[in-house]
Amino acid sequence: MRIRKKKDSIKADFEKFLKDYNCTYTVKQENDGATYFNFEFQAGHFVACVRKQDDCIDVTFPTIASVPISQLPLVRSKCNEHNNNNILFKFTYTLDQGQSEVSVHLSFFNNHFDAETMLNELKASFHFQRSWTHDYDEALSISKDYESIDLESELHKHQHELFLLRRLELTHEKDSFNKDLRDYISGSSHLTLGKLIEIISPMPDAKFECMNMTSPDKQNHWEDPEAIKSFDLRRALIEGKGNEAHMAREYALLDLHYMRGKDRKSQTATILVTAEGEDEHSLYTRVTITFPVNNASRFNSLNNEERYPHSMSLLIALDRADSHQQEQEFHYMWTDAQLKAKNGEQDSMTEDQQMLCQVASADIAYNLYWGLQCFNSERFYEAILHLENVYNSFREDFYNMTADQRRTFLEITYKLGFCYNELKLYQQAFYYLDLTSNDGNIRHTMEMVNTMANSKDVRLFSYTEAVMDEVKRNFGEEDELPDNIRDFINFLRRRRGYAYINFNQLDKAEKIFTQMLNEEDNADYAIKELAYIKDLRQMRGEVPDTEIPTIEPLPPGTPPF
Repeated sequence: MRIRKKKDSIKADFEKFLKDYNCTYTVKQENDGATYFNFEFQAGHFVACVRKQDDCIDVTFPTIASVPISQLPLVRSKCNEHNNNNILFKFTYTLDQGQSEVSVHLSFFNNHFDAETMLNELKASFHFQRSWTHDYDEALSISKDYESIDLESELHKHQHELFLLRRLELTHEKDSFNKDLRDYISGSSHLTLGKLIEIISPMPDAKFECMNMTSPDKQNHWEDPEAIKSFDLRRALIEGKGNEAHMAREYALLDLHYMRGKDRKSQTATILVTAEGEDEHSLYTRVTITFPVNNASRFNSLNNEERYPHSMSLLIALDRADSHQQEQEFHYMWTDAQLKAKNGEQDSMTEDQQMLCQVASADIAYNLYWGLQCFNSERFYEAILHLENVYNSFREDFYNMTADQRRTFLEITYKLGFCYNELKLYQQAFYYLDLTSNDGNIRHTMEMVNTMANSKDVRLFSYTEAVMDEVKRNFGEEDELPDNIRDFINFLRRRRGYAYINFNQLDKAEKIFTQMLNEEDNADYAIKELAYIKDLRQMRGEVPDTEIPTIEPLPPGTPPF
């Protein structure tokens, strides 16, 4: 007679585990047949559930954090983030309306029992508890810059803006032309060819002669200058309106012929338009414009930027919503913001709504709303078209503004400078950012420094020295700095080192980046810049190819500024 092997009991094995590790525990049998173990492990309280079938065990760390219920959006955001990045452990939360708190839980599940695995998972629970609370505290610190209860959306916008600021913190590349071919995301409801060229490459003396368009299914030719200026680049590929809009072709090549300069010499700009997909709201096309290289002359020296290729790539969008739908959306958001302000509900308003409340004119509020939407979506060209209308309207009343109105005006000014900086139009960016660079907002100062560093502005060093001195006066020495201020100082140091290279001060740059080799936040950036410095020295014959000296890091603890 064959004897059937008895199935292992998860419940019995787990109870033995608790005894072996001297865990205090209680056992409770529920009506559904499940067995619950409330136990203590390394000063942490856990609950384990074994189902009636005795075929799995579910372990919960009931409270890894408790926060006020007003911070629910941020809790939800952090739980989603950690759940996406963690296969074994899951993060959930429950609301206690009586205590006005949110409790965060951590749990894991096994369909068999192994003592060693259980031990490792329980220990790992403490690690992931620390990880979650650290991330949450850091996010909460950032979100305190905003008065909105919707911390999740405001934090996302803040983090995205910081990402964009970091993206502009360039490192040097061997090929000086490649970095001019970066992509820029933009779009516009008024995206005519003439307006686009006016923004990205002003040519006030240019006279349009003709334009040819070649695509797989058709060819077009224009000779009327006004027709060329008013041509909507999105219509090179897209046909139809509203929900009927669709991609009619995959690409189109345009040759724009124009004359400029005293000699009225004919020149040609090449414009390539390609399809970039669509979603339920918009159709996207990429526009890459290449302007001609000018010959050297008495008026156009070898060092002039017009002697080098000038290309720009933009992702533009045609929104399916018609103007009436956009008007309705704006009026809903504007009215909602005004009602909340009237009822004293400022705490439930987003930053964008708080800015909208400072505008009395419907036309200006419309431009502000859609300018902010375009900015948040990285549609920088379209944002410029809207926000410049708002800026020009606000500017006239600058000296009569309330504190809130002035704060809104400076934020609009900053965003305009940001957009121009993304398009590498540094003179226009500096014009706006110079108004905001000393208002005490770290984001505004960072963008000003990015503009000065990337445009090789000689004022960068005196400006950053003044900022560092102000940080010292307000926060003390380096070991006393809050984390966000420390990150800001590191950013300033990296930008100064980058600028020293641009001005051929390689020894000073090398000193800064060598010190950063010992610093976790700066090491990767420093390695790239030191490699670039080494390449420069080799090209100049300062260091033989076969014998490159090792760079010794400075002693740890050396002050960074």
